[in-house]
Amino acid sequence: MIKLFKKLSAVICAGAIACSMLAFNTFAETKRCLVNDNAISSSDASEIEDILNKASDKQGIEFMALYINDSSMSDSQVSAIARSYVNKFTDGAVMINNAGTRYTYVAFSGKAKSKITDKETSKIVDNYVNKKFKNSDNVGAAEAFTKGVKRYMSLLNISPLVIAIGVGCFLVFFLITYFSVRAKYKFHEKPNTGAYLEGGDLNYEVMEDVFVSEHTSRTSISSSSSGGGGGGHSGGGGGHY
Repeated sequence: MIKLFKKLSAVICAGAIACSMLAFNTFAETKRCLVNDNAISSSDASEIEDILNKASDKQGIEFMALYINDSSMSDSQVSAIARSYVNKFTDGAVMINNAGTRYTYVAFSGKAKSKITDKETSKIVDNYVNKKFKNSDNVGAAEAFTKGVKRYMSLLNISPLVIAIGVGCFLVFFLITYFSVRAKYKFHEKPNTGAYLEGGDLNYEVMEDVFVSEHTSRTSISSSSSGGGGGGHSGGGGGHY
């Protein structure tokens, strides 16, 4: 009975996701901004479409934004829709907002997925996108999304030419500084220690060994409570606002 219930639940969940996807399929081939049940105004959708088109051309990845307003849709369903759409792109970035539950999810594929880490994904959602959605600024959220993606991709995608120029400038600065300091403090003749001795003799009346430092050895103590972890790149992440 329990197994039957689990299977039935899985089928219902899959069906709900499939039904949600159908709401966008009409526009999937021609639009970057997809809207379900008048979640945003037509004027906002037009502005967002233009923003996503420009960002796609400039950044070399496909941008898409989905807007729904369904309080009955779970966060997992929303994230599943975003992942389904982003997987259609070789290099893509998809943002989906459910105004009904005030939840935003972003998903990446290709080079965006490989360059943007879990931590940076959270920053894009929390520090860029959701700050705009809190003020009901749909257009600003879309623009913030493209800017956030650009920032974190650019930090990890520095041109080799820029690196070479930077290294060259550093070497020139270092050489100029080095030879300037060397010329300023260069000794023109070797110092004569005899100049500091009267009559060329040095007599010691009292000799003492004075220790001015103390050596202390330290031994590390291992602890069985230490631990570690690791993480890789993530295809997406979300958050409420």
